[in-house]
Amino acid sequence: MSRIRRTASEDVQQIDLSLSDAFDYFVSVKRSEGVRPRTQQDYHNFFAAFTEWLREAYPDIRKITEINTKILRDYILYLRYERKNKRGENLSPYTVNVRIRFLKAFFNALYRENVIDKDPMKHIKLMKTDEKPIEILTEAELYRLLMQPDKRMYSQFRDLVLMYTLLDTGLRIKEAVNLKTKDIDFKTRAIIVPAEISKNRRVRVLPLSNKTVKLLLELVTENKETFPEAEHVFLTQSGTPYNENSFRRRLLMYKEKAGITKPVHPHLFRKMFAIEFLNSGGNLFVAQRLLGHQDISTTRRYYHANIDDIKNQHAIHSPVVKLRKKFRN
Repeated sequence: MSRIRRTASEDVQQIDLSLSDAFDYFVSVKRSEGVRPRTQQDYHNFFAAFTEWLREAYPDIRKITEINTKILRDYILYLRYERKNKRGENLSPYTVNVRIRFLKAFFNALYRENVIDKDPMKHIKLMKTDEKPIEILTEAELYRLLMQPDKRMYSQFRDLVLMYTLLDTGLRIKEAVNLKTKDIDFKTRAIIVPAEISKNRRVRVLPLSNKTVKLLLELVTENKETFPEAEHVFLTQSGTPYNENSFRRRLLMYKEKAGITKPVHPHLFRKMFAIEFLNSGGNLFVAQRLLGHQDISTTRRYYHANIDDIKNQHAIHSPVVKLRKKFRN
């Protein structure tokens, strides 16, 4: 069967909306698709940054239909080579690509909804990025970090339990701080990440080691005694849900006390879980399921053989080694 072409003259009623009205329309579309509030807030931030630049670079533009591919390419070049971050540095290709993805989603939605008759982002590609080595802590550094919290203090004991939980499961920090006591099955020794807090909206079952189970049980028991109405696992000293930014700041304190110079942040524990799981022989597809990755390539990037593994594999499989063994020359 021949495919019927979509043309501007058939079934397309272009609406000449202002930039702000077009954005409001886009947000309403995404809300109807079930996009989470956090993502909607990101949309608002990215759109505000884009329109702020537009007022300076193209002050006469008022309508969404006036935005073309050249303007969007100019904006991308501005982001990469002129826009500075808080440290006064140029934005990285990774950061620019986040903005590009927003623009692609924005204009693609407007095109699908017949608000515009062509998508000016259609042929704009993401910026190429160089693969960066993933820096993690050594076992000695990790041990020193875990030794810093004072278990006699509730807040520091909570931080220790959170570190063990992240390291043992590969949870995202946002998923971890939103865990509730009912999400932990102490009988089966697992965390059941509910769809409403999972980034990919899928339930995940994450097994726990004996050490982590013991720590979580101790924390939950103390929470029930002190804050009987609280539902969350990780709480502040006043019984309210713990904040990921607060944990991030406290990690810096532990890092400094441990004398660690490498970056230490909540996502580091997820990286270390993934790398150790894969480099110890864990199945790639199991790792994908545990980490909640949509794309297997995202999981694969965490596999990096260490230098000893590389040397051992080279000693076994190098053609030169095989020749020497066969012909003794």
